[in-house]
Amino acid sequence: MDLSTQIGKLIAGFRRDNKLSQEKLAFLVDMHPDYIGKIERGERIPSIESLLKIIKALGISYDTFFKYIV
Repeated sequence: MDLSTQIGKLIAGFRRDNKLSQEKLAFLVDMHPDYIGKIERGERIPSIESLLKIIKALGISYDTFFKYIV
């Protein structure tokens, strides 16, 4: 699995765990919902700054998120 797909699946999983819609997550991080969808599908890879904003909005630590990246 490539990096963009891994990141997207992790974001989608943590988002669902937190019972957030793509729209709500997009609002929290000031991004367009379509962009969140593209990230989750692995079609786009977010910048480091955007990724860190998303992780923070998901309420998880950076360590928790990145331990799943192989």
